[in-house]
Amino acid sequence: MKKAELEMHRCISEQMIALLEDGIVPWHISWGCSGIPSNLLTKRPYRGINVLLLAAKGYHRNYFLTEHQIERIGAFVCKGQKQHIIVDGIGFRSLRLYEVYNIEQCGDIPKILVPRCPQQNSPIKKCKKVIEGVKHCPRLVLGDTIPSYNLSEDIITMPSMRYFASHKEYFDEFFKQLVAATKHWARLDRHDDSLLEQFVPEIMATEELVIEIGSWYLRSYTDIEVKRHCDDKYIRHWMDMFKKNLLLAFEAAEIAQKAVDYILGQSFDEKEAIDYVEDEMLPF
Repeated sequence: MKKAELEMHRCISEQMIALLEDGIVPWHISWGCSGIPSNLLTKRPYRGINVLLLAAKGYHRNYFLTEHQIERIGAFVCKGQKQHIIVDGIGFRSLRLYEVYNIEQCGDIPKILVPRCPQQNSPIKKCKKVIEGVKHCPRLVLGDTIPSYNLSEDIITMPSMRYFASHKEYFDEFFKQLVAATKHWARLDRHDDSLLEQFVPEIMATEELVIEIGSWYLRSYTDIEVKRHCDDKYIRHWMDMFKKNLLLAFEAAEIAQKAVDYILGQSFDEKEAIDYVEDEMLPF
């Protein structure tokens, strides 16, 4: 691994650990009405680890700009504000770190650039629409057992809704099983046939984090909030994982993004840079 790439992974891991040290579990912070973190000028959403890192900042509106873009629109960064370090937006091909600022950290942002807050629709209807729209969806079996996905039979087992405290908790668990189901050969085919390798701690941690991040994305996308209790043991566990494996956060977020893309039927053109702005994109 090249030195620059190693430094990129170290920087990401350090950010994840710092959040956990502050008691913030990034995949538990829904972006909700703040919107998916996006570039203000291109309106293109960030992807992978960038979404996780930027959403965890807790801004009221999740629009970001590079310093060059801020200068280009005649705005400025307010005194004392610190930049947020993320990975480049060109499909993550160069693995280059760069800096962005949230619009709340800036002054003189033209109001015409900031979209109105989107109208909130029924979260439950959005959840059902997501599930109904999945291509090659696994067979659903109702059971009294805990929610699970059986890879060999390609079956999701879900208890009845009455076993859950709320509809939101039901769909949260359903989303986890959908993300797990993207391993199947008929979807993303990311399953390793080696049973021994499946029980290697690093591989198990990656898959666990993929499911956590993927279901977090789907919860945020559908506007459902699920309260979670995290004890010190849970937080220490993930801090240790990120310290042992510098690639864990980046790789898990990238796999989770592909899983979400499949579930939502989204496509992504790596040729499109998130933060590249053409003159015609500016409305003034």
